[in-house]
Amino acid sequence: MTTSRSRVLPLLRHHGLLPVLLSSTVAVVMLHFRLEWSGKKSFIFLVWNLFLAWVPYGIALLAGLLHARGRGRWWNLLPLGGAWLLAFPNAPYLLTDFIHLKPRPGVPMWFDAAMLASFAATGWLLGLLSLEVWKRLLEERWGRVAAWAGVLAVSVLCGYGIYLGRFERWNSWNVLNRPGSLFAAVVDHLREPTAYRWLVWTTVVFAGLVLLSYLVFETLVQRRRTERARA
Repeated sequence: MTTSRSRVLPLLRHHGLLPVLLSSTVAVVMLHFRLEWSGKKSFIFLVWNLFLAWVPYGIALLAGLLHARGRGRWWNLLPLGGAWLLAFPNAPYLLTDFIHLKPRPGVPMWFDAAMLASFAATGWLLGLLSLEVWKRLLEERWGRVAAWAGVLAVSVLCGYGIYLGRFERWNSWNVLNRPGSLFAAVVDHLREPTAYRWLVWTTVVFAGLVLLSYLVFETLVQRRRTERARA
């Protein structure tokens, strides 16, 4: 019991559980305050979107835990990796909820902007933290070049996933309950990408944002590790 706890707690601290718990709490409290303030259920959907953003983070933590306990052989982690890849776009997707920002009676727009920013920042952080787990696992298994190739591929797929969610209203679970329709839509997108107004630009922009933010995140993580090693 003590050994398991000694492995789990450092893993959770290393992968930012406390910061994302704090950030999520702040976001939900702001939403609660807004609901009480306005007396309306505007933005209540943010709770569900935040929950979906936690899913890839939770999957990544589970994969990291299995790996740390010696049970994470790569073939055992493949199902978790597939589930994580499907769920990952849900985290940065929260940034697109700014589309709902507009003047609303009873609540100043600056408060709504701050609230949306708290949810978006939390979702983005959850995404980066989960991506970090899988990047480390790939790096240990296949090396640094392969790991960064994986990050690039995930960034592109994430941008495309955000397009599917925001503009065509597909969800991660449609892989299970509507696989045929989803596959047909993907084939159409690959066949004629320019026929869909925002497909290419949404994919490119969000892929670039995910990749750039992860580069910054990775640089900060590496610097912190270097400082700790020197201390």
